[in-house]
Amino acid sequence: MWQKILRRKKFIGVLITTVLLMAAGISYAVGVDGPEVRELSLSAALDLAVKNNPDMELADLTVRKAEINYDSAKRTAARMDVEEDILNGKSGNFPLTPAAQYQLGLTYWVQPKATEAAYILAQKKKELQANQLKLNVETTYYNVLKAQKNLAIKRENLKYFQDQLKIAQTGYKIGTRAKVDITVAESAVAAYQAQVAGADNNYRASLIDLNRLMALDLDTPLKLTTQLNLDKIGAKVDINATIKDALEDNVNILEYKKNLETAKVLAEVAKRFNGPGVPVYSTSDLDAKMAEVNVSKQSVLLTAAIKKSYLSLLTLEQSIDWQTKEVEKAKENAKVYALKYEAGLATGLDAKKATIDLEQAEENLSGSIYQYNTLKSSFKYGIFDTGSGNFNAGMAAAAQ
Repeated sequence: MWQKILRRKKFIGVLITTVLLMAAGISYAVGVDGPEVRELSLSAALDLAVKNNPDMELADLTVRKAEINYDSAKRTAARMDVEEDILNGKSGNFPLTPAAQYQLGLTYWVQPKATEAAYILAQKKKELQANQLKLNVETTYYNVLKAQKNLAIKRENLKYFQDQLKIAQTGYKIGTRAKVDITVAESAVAAYQAQVAGADNNYRASLIDLNRLMALDLDTPLKLTTQLNLDKIGAKVDINATIKDALEDNVNILEYKKNLETAKVLAEVAKRFNGPGVPVYSTSDLDAKMAEVNVSKQSVLLTAAIKKSYLSLLTLEQSIDWQTKEVEKAKENAKVYALKYEAGLATGLDAKKATIDLEQAEENLSGSIYQYNTLKSSFKYGIFDTGSGNFNAGMAAAAQ
């Protein structure tokens, strides 16, 4: 008898111990294997991107490569020490043909100038790459916040129409609602289930983009702690100072100017050792003139881009003020129609339209605040879209 009781107690004890261990094991697995949500401020996102993004490493390698090429060109020219020989048309006791003089001139004068320009531009482009990366991170960070807001709006509306469907079904049973009210609510629920799925996918895609820029695992779950707020800066922007700084700091203009310097040196060498009728004699002069035109053209494009961005900034400030009031009005209208619908004084279509109007107003406001913040980032980093694309340093390549 006692043996049976002891065996039973032992069995129960083992069973309890097993259950507790299993429970502990499950809890531990969730803590270790489950995805850990990473809280992330905008400042932290910028630091991670600059530290980890492969584009920054590539920019650094490009600078080092350009520096090596520049040092090599300087050493080669220094070893030659043949400036007088080139100008006199002979090397030692041997006469030099104009073609030989021209080739030596390229190595002695043009190559160091071209590689110096490439080195300076590589350094400048590294700075630009860092600012461009920061701009992309801020824009993408804001895009995640906008996608998160839109997802919340869709979920809220889905819940609203699910509640409306319950009201319609109950009312139909007791004879206070028509069948069409159920159909309208069912259609709205189905539509918003699809919209929630789409908004959720957009949100997830925006997280992937942000993780990629920071060189994190693409599936890292993030909780963004910086809010997408409205801090107006239009009255604080000195448009003339902004244009002046941008023109001095613009990498495209610097590239054109450096190519102009190289083109002038190449033109001097070409004219000194080649006569009219030789292609390089004419083309080198044209290259210099083209570089001058491009400097002027890029300056105008950049100035226009900054002025248009500033006008957009001011326009958005006014639009956001108006859209904020539109959201308030739409909220009140949707609330009224929801109460009317519950009281049987409005149709499901009326309530649906009021809810959709509110959704559109909220999305418009969210989109405008997003655009405003991305424009602010452009002014912050001095990067504006001129629509001209990137300039390829053809003169530096041609001189090699």
